[in-house]
Amino acid sequence: MKIAAIDIGSNAMRLFIADAKMERKEVLLEKLLHTRVPVRLGEDVFTYGKISKDKMEQLILALRGFDLIIQSLGVEIKRVCATSAIRSAENRDEVVKKVKQECNLNLEILSGEREAEMIFSNFHYYDLPKDGNYIFIDVGGGSTEITIIEGGEKKDAQSFEIGTVRMLLNEQSKLPKAIFAWLNQKLNAKLSYRAIGTGGNINSAIKILEKKQREMVSISELKSIMATLAKLTKEQRMKKFKLRSDRADVIIPALNIYTQIAEQSGVNELMAPKFGLADGIVLEELSKKNIQHLKFISS
Repeated sequence: MKIAAIDIGSNAMRLFIADAKMERKEVLLEKLLHTRVPVRLGEDVFTYGKISKDKMEQLILALRGFDLIIQSLGVEIKRVCATSAIRSAENRDEVVKKVKQECNLNLEILSGEREAEMIFSNFHYYDLPKDGNYIFIDVGGGSTEITIIEGGEKKDAQSFEIGTVRMLLNEQSKLPKAIFAWLNQKLNAKLSYRAIGTGGNINSAIKILEKKQREMVSISELKSIMATLAKLTKEQRMKKFKLRSDRADVIIPALNIYTQIAEQSGVNELMAPKFGLADGIVLEELSKKNIQHLKFISS
């Protein structure tokens, strides 16, 4: 059973296709394809309040391309979800209608709470230590989702309308006080926490630091690489660290968000397991089929 998940974010759109196969009484999940198109919808929405005609056309063309790939691979289940940019757009109803008319796709706009829930669902499926306490931080272009995990169980979660594209456009460096107030209220002062970071920017930072996937990285290391990047121009970052154009400008505000949240939480290190909303969409579709136990295999 092949499943396609399309994640329409504020900085980019992602297509993830996986194949679930029953073999010897267990389900093997093979990741067939993961591709990304840098259609920065947040650039319009966080500046003008709505998605422009040009960005709408880019969105439609990208979705048509994704759908052709989906059809070529014989995918049985497909789901399209949008997050902060379209969620915040004044003309979001028009976007949903246009996507249906032009691409025959049903566009689902996720609330911040649903987005956080679906990203967090990865925690239960992936091979991560379950007995600890964690601050689960997902940083996107338009919003940041934080989940508090204690003893392997979700205690609380909140979505905040602050992200890399918003911070970049507003030349913002400090996080809203509401985030710190929420953390102070929800965290248990008697417990120590580690951080789990998700999102493309933290994955890029881990790569720059030459860390292995799921290897712990110290917050001081993240602050050090952030300082190094800040001294360079966007073009220099692209050349020195082999970053894409749409990554080279938002990686600094992203690291700013991760490190500020970590320090406020008393966290000294972070793990980046490299999964996100698209993975969560696939896992939720599998759970609808009563598939709870998976073994992940490489393509």
